[in-house]
Amino acid sequence: MWNALKRCNMKIYGNHNLIRTLETMTERDRTAHTVLFYGENGTGKKTIAEYYIHLLMCNDKKDGKPCFNCKACHNISDNIHPDVITAEKSGKLGGYSVETVKKICSDVFIRPNNSDKKVYIFKDCNNMDERSQNTLLKIIEEPPEYAYFIFTAESKSAFLPTVLSRCVSFGTSPCTDEECILALSEHGISRNQAENAVECFHGNIGKCIDFNENENLKEIIDTVRLATDSLIKKDEYSFACNISKSAKNRDEIETVLTMLDRIAGDSVKLNYDKNASLSGCYKDGAERLSEMLTLNSGNRIHEIIEKCWRAVSANVNASLALSAMCGEIFEII
Repeated sequence: MWNALKRCNMKIYGNHNLIRTLETMTERDRTAHTVLFYGENGTGKKTIAEYYIHLLMCNDKKDGKPCFNCKACHNISDNIHPDVITAEKSGKLGGYSVETVKKICSDVFIRPNNSDKKVYIFKDCNNMDERSQNTLLKIIEEPPEYAYFIFTAESKSAFLPTVLSRCVSFGTSPCTDEECILALSEHGISRNQAENAVECFHGNIGKCIDFNENENLKEIIDTVRLATDSLIKKDEYSFACNISKSAKNRDEIETVLTMLDRIAGDSVKLNYDKNASLSGCYKDGAERLSEMLTLNSGNRIHEIIEKCWRAVSANVNASLALSAMCGEIFEII
């Protein structure tokens, strides 16, 4: 989630219950030493993780909230607090090596410099090696009283069960459409542009900002909508061309498949409730597709799309996986 972070203020939109839970934990001196914030990219994991760090380190909390004015808060905001350590990523997948984790496990026994706490943050742990996770187990199970570990990831499934059992996990979620539009307006985005972004990504502030700054993402959305139109017209060749055109690398393939899956899911929802809350980027297409899909066929398309993504993630040739997906979907349509 985008945050309007200034030297003396941090604005967080949505996730109100989660924020209040974190504040209550610190007020009652029941802070968790190992925390995982998980959720879809753009919903505020890293922003809320930073807020939790402020809660832990602030020297002058007011009404259970960080002051954002003390030296500790200033240093955290400026990323120069000596007792807040961000783990370094490495490798093509941007994971955390065993060597990096071992260094942190050694460093944790060095007492804090300027605070009574020491925080280690591991951001975007979607590709964290199992060996690295196993190396962390002992230290997160029995950390020194001053040590805290914070992880962020898209899903809890990125972690081993043994790691999860030692974490307090909090899921983040999109905010309301109106909160999102407000956040975008404070980011300098016009009301019209904000509404166009929200139509595609609803209350996901991060992705709405990306939509307004990333022309490639706009092109992908346009192509996914064209692919949906081809699906409705039962034009398999056009559908396959549009899907392959918009998927040039693994990240784009994930975006395309996610958006296609959500449109199909929206069409099933609309079959049962014309006023259902939607999550996809093409309401009109979902409405027309709903006339063609049943609950069973919609679930089957979801399974086919998931299977395709698993294949791509396992380094199966992307073109072959996408072609197979297109053929299987049209067997249902």
